[in-house]
Amino acid sequence: MKPKKILAALFAAFFIMLFPSNANASMTVGILKDNAPYSTFYHRKARGLEPELAKKMTDDSVIFRAYDTRKQLESALKKRRIQIAFGSIDAFNVNQDVFDVSEPYLYEPNVLFRRSDGKRKTIKKLANKPVGMLKDGNQTYLLKNVLLKPRSFKNIKTMDKALADGKIYAAILSDYDYSNYLKDHPEHVKAADATNDEQTAELFVKISDPAITSSQFVAVTYKNEKLLTKINSAIVSMHDDGTLQELSQKYLSKDISLQ
Repeated sequence: MKPKKILAALFAAFFIMLFPSNANASMTVGILKDNAPYSTFYHRKARGLEPELAKKMTDDSVIFRAYDTRKQLESALKKRRIQIAFGSIDAFNVNQDVFDVSEPYLYEPNVLFRRSDGKRKTIKKLANKPVGMLKDGNQTYLLKNVLLKPRSFKNIKTMDKALADGKIYAAILSDYDYSNYLKDHPEHVKAADATNDEQTAELFVKISDPAITSSQFVAVTYKNEKLLTKINSAIVSMHDDGTLQELSQKYLSKDISLQ
């Protein structure tokens, strides 16, 4: 190579080091592997509301890293393996002093319910009693704040059985999970024989109370105020232009983008 070409190549390399191109810039996002409709990760492909939301937040490319649990997500954030994680603010509440949270992008309603043969019909009467929730649910701190004792279950089926066996007095689910479970289990909606005490005992009854608030879904960062500012700006824009409403309708079949 001629001296002039060598000099030009060295100058170009030096220029790139000083002024790196944004063309290859990327944002690394952590998601849960099995958290439909919010996120799934199969065959190295991220799908769901959160992956689509992340892509709409930035003009940069997005790299997804999937984890089995929220604890793993938190660890990945602190170790800077990812820049952002998504989820309910309740799920990250234990580390609010460590993590920074964005403005909410969704407000998912929660449903507290009992069997119709359950004797404790109000939050007041459930005080200090075990109440079921999903292991990766977002209601731990909500339940504790109203003096209930959360008990975690791997899935709704095992929680349902615990409710039937009297091991828990009530249970809580997101409105999305509650509605979908009832579609598959009509025995909890209407008794085939209204005169059959066993069948009517199986019916689910909602426990209404203003203390059972919606879960606020947020983006979470770790010591990255610049990125958090960018995320908040994107969320405000997506609220204003209807993007969050469209994503909510697409993945949840209803609009929960506003409180």
